[in-house]
Amino acid sequence: MSEQKKVAILLPWLKMGGTNKIALHFMRELSQYCDVTLILSEHTGELLSQLPENIHLVVDTMRPFREIFKEDLRKLRIGKMVRDVVYYGRIKTKKDSVDNYRYLVQRHGYICDTEFDCAISYHGQSPERLLNLLYRTNAKKKIAWIHGEFSNSVEHYRRMNVYYERLDHLFFVSNHTMNSFLDKFMMDRSKCTVYYNPIDKQEILSKAILPCEPTFESEFINLLTVGRVSREKGQDMIPAVTRNLLNAGHNVRWYVVGDGDARAKVEALICEHRVERNVILLGTRTNPYSYMKACDVYVQPSYTEGYSTTICEAGMLGKAIVGTKPSGGIYDQITDGEDGFIVDATVDSLTDGILTLIENRSLRRQFESNIQTKNFEGKGEIQKFLVLLNE
Repeated sequence: MSEQKKVAILLPWLKMGGTNKIALHFMRELSQYCDVTLILSEHTGELLSQLPENIHLVVDTMRPFREIFKEDLRKLRIGKMVRDVVYYGRIKTKKDSVDNYRYLVQRHGYICDTEFDCAISYHGQSPERLLNLLYRTNAKKKIAWIHGEFSNSVEHYRRMNVYYERLDHLFFVSNHTMNSFLDKFMMDRSKCTVYYNPIDKQEILSKAILPCEPTFESEFINLLTVGRVSREKGQDMIPAVTRNLLNAGHNVRWYVVGDGDARAKVEALICEHRVERNVILLGTRTNPYSYMKACDVYVQPSYTEGYSTTICEAGMLGKAIVGTKPSGGIYDQITDGEDGFIVDATVDSLTDGILTLIENRSLRRQFESNIQTKNFEGKGEIQKFLVLLNE
């Protein structure tokens, strides 16, 4: 029997989130064929307890810049001290860039001694992960996984392009994500492949039957959104949409599972629209599936999204779904008007889509039935990676 190939996967941490949950499932599946090592930048996150025992864990403890500079000063490394000052000066004058971070990366050696057959930056849009992959991972093949769209300056694209060109391959979570990337970066299309996220349907179904707290009350139309509370996820529209639904005479409650840096803004908007009793921020929950199973309509109001894991999960649980057009991958997930609605990422459009499903129960039941016929599990996708690995 031939020795298993060694594969490293780079992540910042294992905090709760769609990309990290998908990464865990990918690692579980990949470990049936390969020797898998997870490299974390920080040993933290709610999902650490779910890391399989057969996955090796390496925590990359990069030295703080201050420590590096003190050592250069103590040993009078004049050339390095000059470059240290340039690096720090660019940060202080807000002229920091991908290339500037490269200096810090190159002041470190390999993350670990192992020579891998392949290493993957699973947060492929992150300059930090990408540069650590290129300069500090000893691997025969190097790959980036792109989970969403870029919204940066042309200068940023130009600088990142230099590093992406050095990769052996890139995987994308949807056709829209890949095409959007190729519009911005001068990449060889033959090095790009769409790889639909693997999702463990049995795990979702088994967790969905567990009780949730608080229990959803049947006197309300219960709406649900799951995801990091951040600008791009669109939760800032939820209070205004909720007010519109209440003004239209519908007794709704909108539950939000997740947390993030936009929470304070959403809380302020909840007060502004006087929907404190109707928008419930539940924070991070390790099992969002019981809430998905209990809700009447699942809403993903993102301003941008590569391929929504939560839409797949809600679809597996037979939920009527309202998603937004800027979520490019949604066109690979939902057929508008047949098994869900795809609307503009605006308060008015979300209001109209949700109102239609509240007021047309037969359509809602039709969506719930049709969505369950779709394959959201990503079965067989692992072969795309294994073929590339073994070439």
